[in-house]
Amino acid sequence: MTTQSRTAGALLVAIPLIFTAGFTGLQMTFEYPDILRHPAGEVLTRFATAGADLHLYWYAMMLASLLMTGAAIASGMHFWKRDNFLAALSIGAGVLAGLVQALGLLRWVMLIPGLAAMYVAPGATEMQQTMAVSLFDAANQYLGVGVGEHFGYFFTAIWTALTAALIFRTNPILAVAGVVIAIGVVSGMLEPFGVPLTGLINSISYTLWAVWTLILGITVLLGKRQPAATAFQPA
Repeated sequence: MTTQSRTAGALLVAIPLIFTAGFTGLQMTFEYPDILRHPAGEVLTRFATAGADLHLYWYAMMLASLLMTGAAIASGMHFWKRDNFLAALSIGAGVLAGLVQALGLLRWVMLIPGLAAMYVAPGATEMQQTMAVSLFDAANQYLGVGVGEHFGYFFTAIWTALTAALIFRTNPILAVAGVVIAIGVVSGMLEPFGVPLTGLINSISYTLWAVWTLILGITVLLGKRQPAATAFQPA
C-alpha cells in the first residue's frame, strides 16, 4: 500500500469521527443546530456563559473541514490510475469543500467569542449590544449560510459524486449510495429559497455522508486492488 493510500484511508476515517465528536458535543452543550433559530442575543449569551469545551467542539468541527482538503488530495492520488481526469476534478472539489466549510466555521472560533463578550459585558450599552447582534447576523448570513453551507453543500456533493464515479467499477453499491447521498447534500442549497423538507433531507444526508466516508476510508485502508488505468497517461 502506498503512502497516499494510507494517508487517504486514515483521513477519510478520521474526518467523520472528529466531525461527529464535535457535532455531538455541540448538541449536548449548545443545543446545536436548533440554537441558531433562536434570537441572536440569546445565542450570544449562551455562548458567553458556556465553558471552554464549547470552543473545543467548534475547533473539532473546523479541524474536520480542514482535514477534508488533505483527504481530497490523498484520495485523488490514490484513485489517480483509475481515471486521472475525474481524480483531478475530485481533488479540486474536495479541497474547495474543506476550505469553504472551514471558513464558515472560523467565525465561531475567531469572531463570535468577541461578539459574545461584547454583548454580555457589564455596562454594555444598547448600541454596543445592537452592534454585536448586527455583526453576528451578518456573519451568520454570509460566512455561515453563504460560504460555509451554500458553497459547502455544493462542493461536498461534487466531491462525493466524483469519488463515487471513481469507485464504481470496484464497489458499485457504495458508489450508488454516494450519488444518492450527494443529491441529498446538495438539496440543502434550496433551503434558503423556502423549498420544503430540503433542510431535513440535507441533515439526514450529512449523517449518511459521514458513515459513507468512514466506510470509504476503511475500504481504502483494506487495500483493494485497483484496475489498470483507462485514461490517457502522458509519457
